[in-house]
Amino acid sequence: MPTSYMQGTIVPVSAQVTDQYLSAGLVVGRAALVVLPSGSAPSGINALAGIGGDGRIDYDTPVSFSFFAAGNSGVIGTTDFFGYSADLFGSSGNIITISAYGLDGSLVGQVSYTETGNFTAPLTISGVGQFHSVTVDQTLFNTNSGGIALDLIQFGNISIAAVSEPQTYAMLLAGLGLLGFMAFQKKQNT
Repeated sequence: MPTSYMQGTIVPVSAQVTDQYLSAGLVVGRAALVVLPSGSAPSGINALAGIGGDGRIDYDTPVSFSFFAAGNSGVIGTTDFFGYSADLFGSSGNIITISAYGLDGSLVGQVSYTETGNFTAPLTISGVGQFHSVTVDQTLFNTNSGGIALDLIQFGNISIAAVSEPQTYAMLLAGLGLLGFMAFQKKQNT
């Protein structure tokens, strides 16, 4: 259930967005579903806004997006494109920064936009290679502006990352141990 978009609104658990989109391979962090004024959201009236450490709507709090295999948060994924449509109102001059991070958490690319009130195309990051997660961060120069809500989230095809799991290493060690034991036995029999 969405909550008010106003900065400082307490976010009920029912408005928090986390793994509701895992079936598509997306996990969202520190975000709430909010209701924007009529005509603000390109898709209708609902969008995403950041949740601050105090559990309230805070457009200065980065919203994170991480990619996984569809339906399985245990299998890490990467993509090469992320974008969203910003709300259609406002010309506060707030700065929006989209940062993409690799599997090891290192920054692989970043792009910034200034809120002008006339975003007609999605705000995107691409052309930086594969990345596992993205943050959308806003620097609010005008805290009365309401901030920039995120709408119509889009991302490229998700590739499964080639990261070995601990079970793989355990099986490898067990196999090497078995080969060593067999070589030892063969040497003992000769």
